[in-house]
Amino acid sequence: MSQKAKRSLGQNFLVDDSVIQRILSAAGVGSDEVVIEIGPGRGALTDGLRSRGRHLICIEKDDGLAASLARRYSKDDSVTIVNGDALILKPEDMPVPGPYRIAANLPYNVGGRITMHLLEEWHGHVLSATLMFQKEVADRITAAPATKPYGALSVLVQSMAEAWSLFKVPPGSFRPIPKVQSAVVRLKPRETALWQGLDYEWFRRVVHGGFQARRKTILNSLSLANGLPSDAEVLRAALTEVGLDPGIRGDSVPVEAWVRLAAALAR
Repeated sequence: MSQKAKRSLGQNFLVDDSVIQRILSAAGVGSDEVVIEIGPGRGALTDGLRSRGRHLICIEKDDGLAASLARRYSKDDSVTIVNGDALILKPEDMPVPGPYRIAANLPYNVGGRITMHLLEEWHGHVLSATLMFQKEVADRITAAPATKPYGALSVLVQSMAEAWSLFKVPPGSFRPIPKVQSAVVRLKPRETALWQGLDYEWFRRVVHGGFQARRKTILNSLSLANGLPSDAEVLRAALTEVGLDPGIRGDSVPVEAWVRLAAALAR
């Protein structure tokens, strides 16, 4: 399976066996569990995942790679290849019901978007997800408040899942060799999202609004956001109500405080 990587799909194929073994171990797949591998590519993780779970579903967007994998596992009833887009597919599209363990070496260009799709559309169907990203994205997903990477992606992901950064992966572990570091992250979806009881689209709008102008105060940033109150006194009152100084920046606000703020603004 020697198909060349396609830059348009963000493909960098994992070739380092030591990294492969660490990901397989971190995935924590039980013998009776169903595993989904997103973007299996040339199948570096695939055999290892197949040997650990009861059934393996591989979601591969690349038609050529999906066809190669389908031929490779044509006689194995415990493996199903789904030729489709992980940004669109939902649990009801899967050939075997969950819940699922998910493992993936995600394409650099859509890693964050796939993660948000899993958390927003697959809630209740995912036991855990062990995912590899460009390190910059991994840092944003797992960032703590008052750190440089902390932003809207950090807040939204952590409002729906616990997130841990597991280990870094050097560029030489891939072919072609990327110009950036990678990192593996483990996500464990929360039974109940922290924003439960709020309209999620409203919560997301407030969070994005608070980071719209990162260098401005949270008061100024929110006042510039579309679809939120623009009256500074209304915003100031909501911030004060939930114990936030209107003069701080959004990157200093913990996830739980974003939930309280969204609730106050909704009122």
